[in-house]
Amino acid sequence: MTSEEKKTSLAIPDPLPKNREQSDSSLQWLVNPIRIFILLAGFLGAYLVWHNIELCPRTDDAEVLANTVGVAAQVGGTITEIHVVDNQKVKRGDLILKLDARPYEAEAARARAKLNLVRLEVTALEEQIKAAKATLRDRQAKAAYAMAHYERLKPLLEGNFASADKVQQSQSEAESSAALVKEAEAAVVRAENLYGEYGGRNTRIEEAEAELRNAELRVSYCKVFASCEGYITNLKIAPGSYAATGEQLFTIVDSSIWYVMANFREIDIHRVKRGQSAKVFIMGRRLTSVDGIVQGIARGVIPYVGASKNQAAGEGVLSEVPPTFDFIQLATRFPVRIVLQSKEQPEFRSGGKAAVIIDTRTTPYNTELKLLQEPESIPFVPPLYDFKSIQENE
Repeated sequence: MTSEEKKTSLAIPDPLPKNREQSDSSLQWLVNPIRIFILLAGFLGAYLVWHNIELCPRTDDAEVLANTVGVAAQVGGTITEIHVVDNQKVKRGDLILKLDARPYEAEAARARAKLNLVRLEVTALEEQIKAAKATLRDRQAKAAYAMAHYERLKPLLEGNFASADKVQQSQSEAESSAALVKEAEAAVVRAENLYGEYGGRNTRIEEAEAELRNAELRVSYCKVFASCEGYITNLKIAPGSYAATGEQLFTIVDSSIWYVMANFREIDIHRVKRGQSAKVFIMGRRLTSVDGIVQGIARGVIPYVGASKNQAAGEGVLSEVPPTFDFIQLATRFPVRIVLQSKEQPEFRSGGKAAVIIDTRTTPYNTELKLLQEPESIPFVPPLYDFKSIQENE
């Protein structure tokens, strides 16, 4: 190859760079729309997430709770029998424990004897009233005779048919008889007052009967029954322990109604209303939700910065919700009570953690909420002690 041919070959441009520029330009036109689409999708997704959080506020600061009943003896005494164990489920009216009832049975026997004695005293007072009335009738008759005798002698004095001494004596007897009548009337009133009748009933007997009922009631308090259906918790006593009056022995967790106390920031509850539906995710089973209904929002909590707890303007009995430090200006969290619609489940434990999502778009279920919170139609009244069987054994 000559030198001229070499120069010619070197002068001819290579077509490859031009093709690269064309391909880069076509790729640029394809990438830009994709970038724009990704940005729009991101903005749309962020908006949808924000909108969903606004319509369905949520929190993971929640606890599953149940009402608790503190079991305490209404009279003091030594525990003789315990019929339950810790964590046992009991029904309403089940016998839980017994106290030594002998001192109270003795008081009941004394009250019963006093009632019988009062009845005998009342019978004696009735006889006294009858005797006082009989005395009154006798004296009234004598007074009437004395007054009539005086009235007959009085005209005879003017005609000297009766002496002045006789007339004066009959007058004195009439006045004396009238005084004796008043004395007998006072004796009748005194006897009736001692009898103690008021409103057609004898107050002496009523007092003795009330003392007997109180003594029998104290005997019945020696048996402690479960006032609700639930679980025995924190049982740490044994037979032989002394139960003081009003001192809590253990607790029954009421299993009839379960609810969740969820703490929401105040900026998240402006759409939350009573009766709205909620989804509760219990930590024991995160993958399954439990339906609930909003019962209400607390109207007050202990302020983080404000009156001291020891001052008169302190918290009283308000809920205390410790603040979190996620933001510069901390939003106060208010407890929202959510009643669970589901029946009792093994994962329900008072104090367990949970997460809550409230759907503010739902129609309030006030009727369902009322049914869930409806109390027992028949109040629990512990049975009285069977005194007939005691008397038969005696």
